[in-house]
Amino acid sequence: MGSGAPLLNDYKQDFFWKRFPQTLLGGQKLRLGYDAPAYVYINQLLLFVFPWVIGGVFTAVVELTTLDVSVGYYSVGGIVAAFVLIAQLVSFVVRRRGATVTRLDIQNVLAEDDEVDFESCCGIETMEFVLPGKKYAANIVIHALLSGLMCGYGFWYLVPQTLNTLYSSNIAATVLLYIFGWLTLCIAQYSLTVAPPPEPATFRTQDVYEITPLMRPFYVYGFMTFDLVARFYTTFLGVNQVLHVVFIFLPLFWMLGLLPPLDALFPWLAEQVLVLALGGSPAAGDIRLLVMLLLSCSVVVITYFLPTSLAMVVFSACCGYVLSLDLGSLGTQLLHRCRSSPNPCRRDKKEREETNAVINTGFGWGWTWRELLAHLLMLGVAAAVATVCSYFSEPVNTTVRYALGYTLIALLVILKVLQNMQSVYVCFGLVRNPFFPGSAQRTGLFKKRKQILGYIGYIYRILSTAVTPLLMLAYTALYIAPSGLSVNTFILAVAVTRALRVVWQRMTSALLELVVVFIITIVLPTNTWWNSLGLGLQLMLVGASRDRFFQLCNKLYFALTILVTSWTEKKQRRKDTVAVIVLNLVFLPVVLAVVVVAALLSAPLLPLFTYPLFLFGFPRPMRSWPGPVGSSANVCPDTMYYRQVAAAFSKALTRAFSVGSLGDPEPGCHYLVRYQDRSMWVQVLERGHGFCTVSIKGLELQETSCHTVEAARVDDMFELAFERDGHSVCGVNSHVFNTLLPRDAQLVNTYSDARNVLTGIIDSHDNLKQLTSDFTKTLVWVFLHHNAKKDYSNHKEAVSKQDVVSTERDAHSRTALVHPVDEELSEGYRSQPASRKQSFSGSLPEWSDDDSDIFEMETLGDRNQNKVRLAAGLSAKKQAAKLSAATPVPSVPGTIDDEDSLFKELDGIGLPATDLGTKPQQKSMAVSGFPEPATQAYKPPVNLSGSLKFTSPYSSALSLPLKWRDIPIEPSRLDRHMDKFPKDWYNHVLSLLDLSVNGKTSREIYEAISADDVLTGIYARLVVACYAVVNVLGLSGGDAASMGASHVYKVYTEDIPWSPDLDWLLEDPQLFHLVIKAYRYAVKLMYDQGSLGPVEGEDELVEYLQEYDRDWYIGCEKDPQWEQAVLQGKPNLFSLGYDPAQGAYTGRVLTQQEVVAHIGQLSGEAVRGQWASLSLELLYFTNDDEERYSIQAHPVLLRNLTVQAADPPLGYPVYSSQATGVPVF
Repeated sequence: MGSGAPLLNDYKQDFFWKRFPQTLLGGQKLRLGYDAPAYVYINQLLLFVFPWVIGGVFTAVVELTTLDVSVGYYSVGGIVAAFVLIAQLVSFVVRRRGATVTRLDIQNVLAEDDEVDFESCCGIETMEFVLPGKKYAANIVIHALLSGLMCGYGFWYLVPQTLNTLYSSNIAATVLLYIFGWLTLCIAQYSLTVAPPPEPATFRTQDVYEITPLMRPFYVYGFMTFDLVARFYTTFLGVNQVLHVVFIFLPLFWMLGLLPPLDALFPWLAEQVLVLALGGSPAAGDIRLLVMLLLSCSVVVITYFLPTSLAMVVFSACCGYVLSLDLGSLGTQLLHRCRSSPNPCRRDKKEREETNAVINTGFGWGWTWRELLAHLLMLGVAAAVATVCSYFSEPVNTTVRYALGYTLIALLVILKVLQNMQSVYVCFGLVRNPFFPGSAQRTGLFKKRKQILGYIGYIYRILSTAVTPLLMLAYTALYIAPSGLSVNTFILAVAVTRALRVVWQRMTSALLELVVVFIITIVLPTNTWWNSLGLGLQLMLVGASRDRFFQLCNKLYFALTILVTSWTEKKQRRKDTVAVIVLNLVFLPVVLAVVVVAALLSAPLLPLFTYPLFLFGFPRPMRSWPGPVGSSANVCPDTMYYRQVAAAFSKALTRAFSVGSLGDPEPGCHYLVRYQDRSMWVQVLERGHGFCTVSIKGLELQETSCHTVEAARVDDMFELAFERDGHSVCGVNSHVFNTLLPRDAQLVNTYSDARNVLTGIIDSHDNLKQLTSDFTKTLVWVFLHHNAKKDYSNHKEAVSKQDVVSTERDAHSRTALVHPVDEELSEGYRSQPASRKQSFSGSLPEWSDDDSDIFEMETLGDRNQNKVRLAAGLSAKKQAAKLSAATPVPSVPGTIDDEDSLFKELDGIGLPATDLGTKPQQKSMAVSGFPEPATQAYKPPVNLSGSLKFTSPYSSALSLPLKWRDIPIEPSRLDRHMDKFPKDWYNHVLSLLDLSVNGKTSREIYEAISADDVLTGIYARLVVACYAVVNVLGLSGGDAASMGASHVYKVYTEDIPWSPDLDWLLEDPQLFHLVIKAYRYAVKLMYDQGSLGPVEGEDELVEYLQEYDRDWYIGCEKDPQWEQAVLQGKPNLFSLGYDPAQGAYTGRVLTQQEVVAHIGQLSGEAVRGQWASLSLELLYFTNDDEERYSIQAHPVLLRNLTVQAADPPLGYPVYSSQATGVPVF
């Protein structure tokens, strides 16, 4: 694969050679995709050389006459400034008056900006091509002034008088520096006159504030500023000479992309000052970085003005502890509270904006009174230790120093041993840890072994979070400010501030630095320069050396890995691989110099196209990307699963970081997490006392062939490390040179994903017949529970407040209150004014069509209000029949259930009443608990669409709304299918409802309601009507079972076969969704019976449906409710799908459970180097070829996964969290 993949294909090579002259010469477009008129090139050359011509003329005048240099300085600057201003104004006027440029019909999209149809020398198209306008009009004046100032001082900087003074009248040096110096000056100035060239050093993909034109002039100003200082301080004469020579190489540096753009330079400088000089940590964003830098500098300034060393030490110790805390999360928390608003619309918008936020609760996950109290307590202890040790620092003898020093050495060794005992590999990843569990899949044994290691982890936590920092604080406070130290007071203030902060900010690094300083101090003689520096400067020097040394080692490893694997990995070999390896060996000193410079600058080592052609990339912040963390991701349907697992996994990170199983999570560390078929990427952004700020990214689940190769290697490495059943617990890591080092395995509560082909289940004729039977049962279940959950508790409250009729009234007086009415009156009422309708609205319970809990899928017994208790079996059902409530029993017979029915009752008074004592004959039950086949279909009473005459005073609470009863299907058509209505199942479900009210037990009320033929009739007609619409009326006389699996899939996905009566179902979204819900229950029941066996009895069926309500979401993956169920942590999810490639129906089951997540640590320098190469390749070379060499699978470097984990638009993670503070206590 690799041998045939090009580094840069022919098309991109042509594009590169068109861009390269622009980069080299500052923006001149000297090569186009076709032959351009000569005046296009001439205009560009005139704009380019104009400052040089003016500078040359005044140089000759100054050298040949007595004209003062300052006159030439002002003259050249003024002329160039006026020239740039006039040129831009002319371009602005011409473009305002002209028309739009006509583009050629070309195929090269990336060259569209260059291929123009030129018409004249001064035409609008020529002017836009040669002198494009500025984005902001103010920049016309600003850039003109900057051009004049730069060229004016550049004249003084390069005038022969200056060069002769610097180089003792060396003519050759003067001539060379003058020529190439003015060339550099013109290249830098051209971006101000015209537009910036394409820069290899690009940090942000879009130049929103038009900063790029200032990049090259900025570096020129830097050289000139130093020259101005050197004119007044002759001690810098030698440095000024060197810088004049370096000045002429600036075009080479710009061309290679070695100098950072301004939007990367300043954050990088701030980060280096904060880390190396002030003892801080790289920040997770630019705002955090700026705030921490200002706070740290303020502490230094205050420390500088403190009068005594005691005050200096105590104040620095207290501020060092406070600044090492997670102040970024505190600021974010306060900002969110300030922005919070009671406006619900605004709150919803805020929640949508923070969908990638990881939210957890518990100690350390936010700032509450508990965290404040704990930090105040530790702050008091730190202040007391610093005060006591600083106060008694003078009389302390060497014995105490040696005792503390050797104790720190012992702590360093102990902490390292305890840390390695938590990880799967020890001895730099060479040997497997014998104390680590032998298998992560045997969950019980794994938990026991991890619990034992957890006890060791508690010791590590205590030593690392409290004991070691306090001992280091004591040692530092004793010797940080001895008397007689010949060090500048301000430098001493910086050193003291850094030393007393770093013990909290980076405990492990600070301990190593302190041990190294102690060893050097006791080894060297007392009268050396080392002892004259003082402990603060010693720690600062050792800290900077430690940081750069570790970077150098990691960069050497990265370079060696790329060089070796370019040959050892067969798919990475190319025809020129041998030649490239030989060149690296021949120019080994140059390669080493590049690596050393990259380490000194803390810049990424950049392998061009990830091939062994090494450069050092421009310095940039440690986080590698400019935008806010988690601001963008390639959102897809898989994103929801990473959003769900991010919170649970962050808790696992807390456990791992706290015990040290993942090493020292310093900023710049990267971790790869693998569980099942999913991969997550964790980047450490910031580290302090008790916290670690990370970014969690989710990689795509649908892996390409390249992803599969690398994912397979990752799985093999994790299996070798964590699954040792049948092998020796102590083994050797055979992948020791891989960029990934397995560290730990953690149990994470997330979804396990199972996909099954339903062949043999969904296409079975017997199963389909059973599905049609189960569908009516699930309809009864859904309708009864929906209505009971919705209305019955309201009805209980209503009847408890109203004692309308005494309990002594007989059945005849009760039944006389309600009567059937004519349909004409019902129609007449619909035309009545709203005021007349509303006059009766206060005395009757209303039916609300709003039900926000349709898809909530939880057993009604789990609700505290408006609930229905569902029995979990036969015994539970008997107990439910004995439950009672505290509200009084009403003597009201039947209740009219809607306002329309009230007016209907005004007609038809005097019709015969129904005898309450008459009970419908019960069907015989089969042995299994299901009713035997009926010999005669159940026929409900007619006229169920208007006002209803209930025979029970409690039936109205379970009644159906009028529009559900107003079924447009002819009764004769429904009667044909009335045998489908499972009346015994209806009574059984009814008996499980919590109907107790006012001293009446649920059983007593059930017996009264079950005998109500009117209530049973409206449910029977609704169930049969819904069944007919779904399974009969739209099938053109066919049978649902004979239609096969396609009919099941269509109805499951809400595509019910059309019939004229379907509109009645679709007009009511609530009814439609309940029918779909019932059908999906029936499909899931068919799936369970096909997998686990048939249902035996009604009690088992109840248990199934209770579990569906409580623990399942049954729907489609594309439903919005599916995502809501995943994010809310629904225990189980089921969906029915179709695979057109295989022509098979599939079932997908997500089950929330503890899943083993394997965690490995990646080489931070390998990741930074590959991301730097990716940035150069895509933003400058525009090499987006999907088959390019740099994106091919690399099992050692994991190149494809690394590219995917980059921030968009260069990478494509499907999920990226915000900066998340993980507590490490």
